[in-house]
Amino acid sequence: MHDFLANVLPDPQDAVLLPAFIGWSPNEGSGVFDPVAQMGKQFGFYDLNPDLSVDLDDLERRLASGGYRALVVIHYFGRTDPALSSISELAQRFGVLLVEDLAHGFFSSARGSQAGSYGQVRLYSLHKMFPFTEGGLVTYSSPALLGGQKSTKSELAVDVMSYNWDAISATRRANFEEITKRLAALSGLGRQFKLLWPELNASDVPQTLPVRVLSNARDQIYKQMNEEGFGMVSLYHTLIDHVRSDFGSMMDLSQHIINFPVHQDVEPDVLDSLVSSFQSHLEEATI
Repeated sequence: MHDFLANVLPDPQDAVLLPAFIGWSPNEGSGVFDPVAQMGKQFGFYDLNPDLSVDLDDLERRLASGGYRALVVIHYFGRTDPALSSISELAQRFGVLLVEDLAHGFFSSARGSQAGSYGQVRLYSLHKMFPFTEGGLVTYSSPALLGGQKSTKSELAVDVMSYNWDAISATRRANFEEITKRLAALSGLGRQFKLLWPELNASDVPQTLPVRVLSNARDQIYKQMNEEGFGMVSLYHTLIDHVRSDFGSMMDLSQHIINFPVHQDVEPDVLDSLVSSFQSHLEEATI
């Protein structure tokens, strides 16, 4: 993100419009927002729907206010935003660069989904999708956007290509579908949680499986399941300060979302115990 901003939009007046669901952690900060702030950019935010898809009406209203040079769309947890083509049309109408954040969507983009096919700029986080300690990637749709960018870790390209993307994608999709099936079968608990995405698009490859815990037990469930070794995450459990007061629905989601692991190292024989643990702790929290 910093590389793109520094070389394509170096003027601090080149304002950036971002989605309102942006997380922060004490260990990593905020990968998408920190470069914007560090470079002194002007910025704004647009709202999202409860399933984290773009609120097109709000996006259009904010773009119409003028002054933006770049629009960032995040494909949360690997799902292609359902309105991506409409988002692209708005970006073209208002003359802004469309930046697709594919930090969670590497495999969706690589395996043929629409994610990554509209943006002039595409951002990837390799260490989120492969067993790397570091590494990011930015690609551009046009040579006209290339300037002073320089590769700093070109050897990572060789490492990335060494993995079987088809096998990884298939395993992630299978785990998502099997966990979803088990969660949907939890009779009597339907009012205690909600699947953000009951179904997976045919060409998307999930990063995790997001669930909204409807009670205030998310943190308790997260802690207990991780103590049992299940590797649950909560993305994004803490939002950046700039959106906390103006986007109440996103704040509420951040306090209730929990993500099930679906990565290629999750073995099929642990899925029953994974969902059983969630069921048990959810029931305990509602007693």
